[in-house]
Amino acid sequence: MELVRGMLEKNRKASYAEISEAAKKKGIKIYPIVYGRAQALLGIVKSAPRGQGKAKQAAAASAARPKAAPKVAKRGPGRPRKVASGAVGSLEGIISAMKENESSRERYRRALEKISTILQEVM
Repeated sequence: MELVRGMLEKNRKASYAEISEAAKKKGIKIYPIVYGRAQALLGIVKSAPRGQGKAKQAAAASAARPKAAPKVAKRGPGRPRKVASGAVGSLEGIISAMKENESSRERYRRALEKISTILQEVM
């Protein structure tokens, strides 16, 4: 960094290629970011103060927005709906879950019986 700053102080219009070549002769590898930071430190190019970038602006914008209720993630096709956590603890929630399980069991039993009769007819 000191080499780059020194060369830019001598010649403010020195290109990255010139500085990189001079550094290579001294056995030093210079990256473009070092060249850019040196230009910013010397005031050759404009730069915003550190911490003023996109992340800070996005955080400020999200803080200004009113908080909405958290969205429930969509479940894949064929997956049952999630039961609200409060409903499971109540007696009514337990009873409705049992009735739902019973109706599902009956529906699957009828489907299996239908499959069984179709297979018996084929054989």
